[in-house]
Amino acid sequence: MVSTKSPLYAAAQMTPQHSILDTLDAAAHRRKRKVVSQPISERAMRAFEPTMSEQIDAFIQQLAASAVEHEPVNMTERCLWLAGDVAGHLAFGYPLRLQTEPTNRWLQRGLASANARLNTYMQWPALHGLEPVLKAVARKTRGRYVDIVARMIRARLALDRDAKQDLYSSATAAAAADGKGADGGGGDGGGQSPVLAQSEIWAEAFVFIVAGGNTIASTMSAMFFYLSRNPGCYRRLAEEIRSGFGSAEEIRAGEQLRRCRYLRACVKEALRVSPPNTATLWRRQSADDSEPLVIDGHAIPPGTDIGVNLYSLHHNADYFPDPFVYRPERWLEEAEETTTNQRAWAPFIAGTHSCPGQAVTWLETSLTFARTLWHFDFEAAPGKLGQTGAGEPGRTDGRGRAEEFQMYDTFSAMHDGPVLVFRRR
Repeated sequence: MVSTKSPLYAAAQMTPQHSILDTLDAAAHRRKRKVVSQPISERAMRAFEPTMSEQIDAFIQQLAASAVEHEPVNMTERCLWLAGDVAGHLAFGYPLRLQTEPTNRWLQRGLASANARLNTYMQWPALHGLEPVLKAVARKTRGRYVDIVARMIRARLALDRDAKQDLYSSATAAAAADGKGADGGGGDGGGQSPVLAQSEIWAEAFVFIVAGGNTIASTMSAMFFYLSRNPGCYRRLAEEIRSGFGSAEEIRAGEQLRRCRYLRACVKEALRVSPPNTATLWRRQSADDSEPLVIDGHAIPPGTDIGVNLYSLHHNADYFPDPFVYRPERWLEEAEETTTNQRAWAPFIAGTHSCPGQAVTWLETSLTFARTLWHFDFEAAPGKLGQTGAGEPGRTDGRGRAEEFQMYDTFSAMHDGPVLVFRRR
């Protein structure tokens, strides 16, 4: 089947310019993807790692401060701040300082709320007519967002184009290569040249910070939850990290980190049980595709939106036995089962619309957990506080699994917890 994005994505447009998320034009999407992918490719991550490491060091320092008095730590907050700081540097080389200062901490929650509104429009497009009213209600928060993005762009404009390897650098480099300069070109039409204009950077900034911040934070929050509830997994991972590195300074991208197979399996399993993209990603058969679309014996009429929800796919027992059990070992097993698992595992989606930020997710999550387990032991906080993020036994609405991290669909996920206590090793 030749597929295309559903027109429902048009409801997700936040700015006058289309972003890589909401553009429906295939050529425009390819152009945007090429530019957006450059600062988050595997090659780019090698150059960016020192900056990422500085943010992870700040994360470790914050945990160390809480460990002195064994203060409970809400990991959703801490992971959002860490991932947001990294995303700010990736987008504009800008220090948001979410981990160390409260000034900008409203940003990600505000973006998550906007995300929830857009998700509602995609499920019920008729509600988009309320957008002018909701914009007026949210004028103050929207104004704060515009101000902070403007501040980030102004700070970046004060530097040379290549001073940072970030979204701004790749966008303006593409514009320069096209001969139009930093302010040049672009629109969403298929005939436009392959550049990303500065006006479009406003559109991409929203996607970049949400995708680079909130989604990675969701993965890390889920992994902290499952490790704190599965002592066997915790012990095995801690042993792999502590026996594999001679010091915290050795924990960096490279062969030694790649040898940590159980670490990778733990990340992969967290992405399976708690996919950070909780929405159904609607697709439609392309009008250029003349072949009839038949799914499981059912003919799908042209113009019908279809989609597979990743949470449902990842919890299908035909592909993943014991689907609600956090079991990283399933990714270390032999041929047939692992192959079946891999084919159904799709947290980054697949095809031309797959997430370009996989390298960021793997590196940031791996470094964060390796360094955390090198420095600390952790466990769920005592009492009711330690149950934050867990399901409630007895509920019959799908949220009764005490050992499942609870996520809520706002296109990307919203969640709370886990609340953990850290102790220095």
